[in-house]
Amino acid sequence: MRNRKQVICNDKVLAASGTEIINLDFSNPISRLIIGLKGQKGDTSNTNNPRIERYISKVEIVDGSDVLFSMSGTQMCALQFYGLNGLPYHSITCHSYVDGNRIWASIFFGRDISDNEWALDPKKFVNPQLKITYAFTIAAANWTVNAQKLTVIAEVIENPSTDPMGFLMSKQIYNWVSAVSGDETIDMPRDYLYRLIMLQSYDCTTPIYGQIAKAKISCDIDRFVPLNEDMRDIHYDNFAKYGMQIINTEAIGDGATDPLKLYHPFWHSYGGDMNSWAGTADVACENVYSGYNGAHDTAGGACGANERLNHNAHGLDYQACDVIRFGNLRDVQEFLDPTSYQSVRLILTETGAAALQNYVVIQQLRSY
Repeated sequence: MRNRKQVICNDKVLAASGTEIINLDFSNPISRLIIGLKGQKGDTSNTNNPRIERYISKVEIVDGSDVLFSMSGTQMCALQFYGLNGLPYHSITCHSYVDGNRIWASIFFGRDISDNEWALDPKKFVNPQLKITYAFTIAAANWTVNAQKLTVIAEVIENPSTDPMGFLMSKQIYNWVSAVSGDETIDMPRDYLYRLIMLQSYDCTTPIYGQIAKAKISCDIDRFVPLNEDMRDIHYDNFAKYGMQIINTEAIGDGATDPLKLYHPFWHSYGGDMNSWAGTADVACENVYSGYNGAHDTAGGACGANERLNHNAHGLDYQACDVIRFGNLRDVQEFLDPTSYQSVRLILTETGAAALQNYVVIQQLRSY
């Protein structure tokens, strides 16, 4: 067995919005697809979030009407982290550098790049395609025209010792608008084993457990209850499994805004280390928020005009997501098997802000 990378497209300039469709014409199994996106902000304004993965509304792999992978750009990044315990590469800046904002994330079809037991085998399908849907607002404080670029790389397995027996199929299967309280009940698929379930409360102002208080899985109306746990406890357990994460971000002072926003992808934020890149003023965190931290100079005022601020954000709940794991993610014997039940329901108890968008993503081991 030998892996090789095949560049499908490299720095393809994207229009303001649209859907890129790429045929996956490979005769060998695919271990992973790498999705790289570069972007350039229009100016140094800090009024628009520069995290470029937010502007990918959907990443899909389809074979006609058969959906093999489907979720947003932020969910794709979170799935890499929670499925592999490895963050995608980020570059986050409010400065108008060419290619200054980047994401480099992978869609894995197995447990890692050397897994030839689980992989996406295009020969098993008629016309597998990758579809990436995006939309960039082209304006001074948003994105520069013709400056967003897409790279797609496939890592394929040459001469596998055996044909793959299946692959990890991952989909956003449900979304709803939150209420202040009550239970949201979701009928779950019963066709393949569950490896993990990922929950996202998009742009919440708290950790996820501040929006979803409890998670329960009920099989055949409580004949079997494999999960009935507070989300806070799930969150703490994930902290033990994944640890606190750090991502570097930056912003440009404007001499007027206090606090200046420095965006990051953590919704349980622990602040971070901050300094001026090359300026004379000392800077510090003034506020700690979900999704961004505030910065000011140590005198309590606005950061200097054109002062470049470097910030190492610390936090949990990456991409406003938290995960429910089913045992050892490398051991199929520990996955949850829903196939023998007449019903499997995920019941989420809400607490927190109303009118937020919430999502459920599931990853299953699909056999050929």
